[in-house]
Amino acid sequence: MAEQIVDPTPRVRLARITDLAALVAISRRAHDASPDEPAAIRSLGLPIAPAALSLYQLFRMPLSLIRSSDSIWVHQRGSTLDGLARVERDLHGEWTAVELSAVDDAARARLLARVVREAGRHGVARIHVACREDAATLALLGTAGFQVYARETLYALQLGRAATLPELESVRGTASTLRPAHWSDALPIAQLMARVTPPAVARIELTDARDWERATTGAWAPRASISPLLRLAEGSAFVVDGDAGELDGWVHIGVAREPGEQHPHSMRISTLPGVSVAPIIAASLAEISARATEVGTGGGAILAVVRSYESGVGAALRAHGFEEIADLRLAVRDARARVTAPGMVPAIG
Repeated sequence: MAEQIVDPTPRVRLARITDLAALVAISRRAHDASPDEPAAIRSLGLPIAPAALSLYQLFRMPLSLIRSSDSIWVHQRGSTLDGLARVERDLHGEWTAVELSAVDDAARARLLARVVREAGRHGVARIHVACREDAATLALLGTAGFQVYARETLYALQLGRAATLPELESVRGTASTLRPAHWSDALPIAQLMARVTPPAVARIELTDARDWERATTGAWAPRASISPLLRLAEGSAFVVDGDAGELDGWVHIGVAREPGEQHPHSMRISTLPGVSVAPIIAASLAEISARATEVGTGGGAILAVVRSYESGVGAALRAHGFEEIADLRLAVRDARARVTAPGMVPAIG
């Protein structure tokens, strides 16, 4: 009688340098799959190709030099790797799940549970994640304690399809509605964003004075679904002056570190309701074109993220040739929300 073959017990472990080829293959299969059809590899559905995820760059250095909070975990059945999870850590010590890809939702659930457990071990209060509006993924996140709090639409424009460089240059400079941000703009930018952002979202995306100061230099921008995936050579901040010393708008632009379609530039525009967005977009495109040419990464795509409460920006982007490429959800798991439970309050005395 033939011996029955038992399916190897699945397990989740930290990735090793010998896993590189399998990781790249999993990531590529996940991102090549259509988000609208069941795929052999399930993912978060973020519209960034694997090359932009820099898995290779993470493995250029010995694994001992990678911070424990900037980690990749793999899902293994026997000798086969069939899933991966990757997180990145920001300056506040919070984690962002950048990739969660596996052959089935059971494997993704195990990976996500490991990420949550490791976050608890490292004292990480909040884990962020962005994904397409996929019922299975949203259910998976909900089961793990994540709460969806914002919706974003992602727009893309090939820089070559925008106005020609001479036309863009004519917008840049004295005719531009933008001026470079100064350190003294930190408070006005914070006040602008407080008027634009719903209180429920602002409470989740806590921003301190240091962030607003860094925002004036282009070193910080509001959280977005694609922010951890971008590899930028530089970031710049511009503002649009309003009345009585207030600001009508704030723009953050990022120029890709490397050329090619896999390394897009970025643009984020925040304005008060009623402010004309069209001239701001034109001036921002001019800045990106000029700066990308200076660093040798001209061409490629420009990505722009628009929140559901930022009315008017999406229509203005479409008028400039941007195309809607993804509808994304932002979710967060906040461990601090659970300490109010009576059973979790430490005993004193």
